[in-house]
Amino acid sequence: MNMLLRFFIMVSLLKQQLKHQSTSETISLETLTAPTVRHYRVLPHDMGFRDHLPNYRYLSFIELNVTRWVKACCHEKGIKSLNWVIAMQEMIYLKQIKFLDKMTLSSVVAGWDHKYVYFEHRFFVKNQLMGVGMTKFVFTDDKGMRTPEVLDMMGEQLTDTINTWNEHQVAVKSTKSV
Repeated sequence: MNMLLRFFIMVSLLKQQLKHQSTSETISLETLTAPTVRHYRVLPHDMGFRDHLPNYRYLSFIELNVTRWVKACCHEKGIKSLNWVIAMQEMIYLKQIKFLDKMTLSSVVAGWDHKYVYFEHRFFVKNQLMGVGMTKFVFTDDKGMRTPEVLDMMGEQLTDTINTWNEHQVAVKSTKSV
């Protein structure tokens, strides 16, 4: 419930902010790759039963950041509606985030190919890295799946990390169960 409320507040504030900005025909690389940074306070309803932020809440905060980025890019491009669907997500938990910690999440586009967009997410508390996540997703709209070119992401821009991550996904999918 709390994440839903945070989502609607974020979208409402973003719409107000974007009303004052004009749209353009193309999105610059600087705009596409600018970090989306949000600050969150870990509240009681965010907590798990083991007195720290549970795994699934990290993913919820990631969804808020990626949604903010997609909405901002859509506004910049003049696109009315563009959705995104997660194809793969991974988290590395370095330290526990505790009750009432002020957490900063920085999400940035790590790259893209002809089908997917890749994001890297870094969670901080008091400038200390607490966790790192990767998200791979596709764009969709009422016509179906869309390529990253819809937001002027042409060709491929992949890193060694993304290539290794994709190779791992292929290996896991091809493993036969016992």
